[in-house]
Amino acid sequence: PGFEIGRSVDVVGRAALEHRMPETLPDALDEAAGVHVQKTNAGAGSPILRGLVGPDNLILVDGVRFSNSTFRTGPNQYLSMIDPWALERIEVIRGPGSVLYGSDAMGGVIHAVTLSPRALDDRWFGASGRGMFSTATLGGGGTAQVDLDTDLWDGYAGGTVLSMGELRAGGGETERLSDYQRYGGRLKMTQTLGGSWILTEAAFWNSIRGAGRTDLLEAGRARSYDNDDLLAYLRAERRGSGWLKNLRINLSYHRTGEVQSDWRCGTDGDGVTLDRAACAAQAADALTKRASLEDTVDTLGFFATWEARAWHQRLRILAGADGYFDWIASTAKEATPDSWTWKEKDRGNFSDGSTYSSFGAFVSSDIDFARVGDHTFNLQGGARFSFFDAHADDVPGLGDVSYQYAGVVGSAGVKYLYGDLLNVYVDFSQGFRAPNLQESTVLGNTGKSFDTPNDQLRPVRSHTLEVGAKLHHRWFRANVAGFTTWLDDVFQRVELSQPEWEALGLTAEEVGGTPVYRRENSGAGFYKGVEGGLSIGPFRGFTLWDNILWVEGDVEDAAGALNPGSRVPPLMGAGGLRWEAEDTRLYAEFSVRWAARQDRLAPEDLKDLRICEDPNRPGTLLSGDACRGTPGWVTFNLRAGWRPVDFLGLQLNLENLGDTRYRTHGSGIDAPGFQALASVSATY
Repeated sequence: PGFEIGRSVDVVGRAALEHRMPETLPDALDEAAGVHVQKTNAGAGSPILRGLVGPDNLILVDGVRFSNSTFRTGPNQYLSMIDPWALERIEVIRGPGSVLYGSDAMGGVIHAVTLSPRALDDRWFGASGRGMFSTATLGGGGTAQVDLDTDLWDGYAGGTVLSMGELRAGGGETERLSDYQRYGGRLKMTQTLGGSWILTEAAFWNSIRGAGRTDLLEAGRARSYDNDDLLAYLRAERRGSGWLKNLRINLSYHRTGEVQSDWRCGTDGDGVTLDRAACAAQAADALTKRASLEDTVDTLGFFATWEARAWHQRLRILAGADGYFDWIASTAKEATPDSWTWKEKDRGNFSDGSTYSSFGAFVSSDIDFARVGDHTFNLQGGARFSFFDAHADDVPGLGDVSYQYAGVVGSAGVKYLYGDLLNVYVDFSQGFRAPNLQESTVLGNTGKSFDTPNDQLRPVRSHTLEVGAKLHHRWFRANVAGFTTWLDDVFQRVELSQPEWEALGLTAEEVGGTPVYRRENSGAGFYKGVEGGLSIGPFRGFTLWDNILWVEGDVEDAAGALNPGSRVPPLMGAGGLRWEAEDTRLYAEFSVRWAARQDRLAPEDLKDLRICEDPNRPGTLLSGDACRGTPGWVTFNLRAGWRPVDFLGLQLNLENLGDTRYRTHGSGIDAPGFQALASVSATY
């Protein structure tokens, strides 16, 4: 139970997913406590947890590692490859989770839990479906699922199709290249075997087509992404008691594919696009270069966990091991105006045939060392050993790359429980992130910079002290947590001079005027923050809720200079008043989302057009202290739903009622203006 955990956690349940009608999974986290969602483009979204972004946060699906060794540093779109309409809930663990889950779990863990097969009572067949339409994009889609419940097995098969038009932002302006399509399918079956064993087979596949990125359009550059994802697993689970409370063995296969289409257009002497509309449309007379990069990652994985209970349920032990092996295929081609004939390049984003392996083993336990009436005192501790091995051939400037790392992280905590009323805890947890292939071997333009490889990177490590309290009393629930995080060996981008990048075999044409960087372990960081949530009700059907987040981060560079951390979210929060009828057939909710101005910017932020673009001269940066960061904003929203009969549901959401034009900090696209979301669902 979330109340009993000595950590900050949040769960977005099935009802909340249905009521929010998210286009993508990141959209479903907009109101989750302690989560800031950055969007570089439509159809994407990257959660920021405790000031950390991208591969600093681990993504899991049904306990299987979704993150792989090619996930881009900083904001990326991979969380959007999980269909929110296929989920039962989303669990958010804020703070390090590396003892249980391994590398990348420094800021936190996003765990997507897929739907379980539906119990159909006296029937063996069932079906459900939902359709949705958005006025902001003049697009929509739907999902459908068939459920089977037999004496031998339970299961379902379903799919989702979504087609979104160009986004209307606040004030009526249309965001170029913001249209995209998403579709996918799902399949899950479970069988109950002898000896309390349960066997599960599952497969989930999703595709996004034509997700354009235009944050650099004004500077003569745009791109579009086509992504495919397939995750399949086979799981055997034995549920028991005592020293064999739970045993899980899981084998998985994960395949990710990405085709990045990149094009450049003519610019003036200041580097500003000559014809923005023609560039967005990829008109031949506006283009100066085209490129296509394709990466495919095949991952084989396993994990096994063993859970035990002893001493009258007062001692709990969880132990396990896991391993994942990535094999990367990478190609690239480009075309120029002379003939627009595609020419294969010697190398893609990665060396073709690169591999990346990770293995780990962990043990975690907690014990109620004292119980007096309703008072319980508990101790927790855990440790993990991890090993990583990476290989890449013919990396420019480095030759053949091969590196290995091994290390240990731990956690410890103490908590006091007063029945199911109060939980007060102190937790210390370590996290780490091993350098992945994107950081150690990539060569190319990753958005706002041209990155070069470095095979001497070491893992980043984090150390977090968290103090928190949770109070649950009938209709009153509150939680608050304060944390401090120390980061060692932080990856920082060091700009290379022209002679340095020319020594790597790069040409001015390839670089295209973009700053060239190499990552180094040259920084140390310190982050601190407070998260809180409140819920009062239901009282006569009404529930008042609110959550708030404040986080501040600083990073010290190799020269000893202390600067704000990059992309750290501003003071932000959400709240609302909800009413639901006693028979749950009718509900209505008014909510507010807001964020303060973020003008505490890192040197890297000051060079980011997504944050410091000159509004009077698009495509150029504001100079000096002229950049005041991202303005604050507030939106007001209404939701209502009605279930006139058991099998039919109707829902209407009115979002951003004031048609406010805004964007979340660090994003490359404005948020939707006023929009109506309508949904119809049916269940048999």
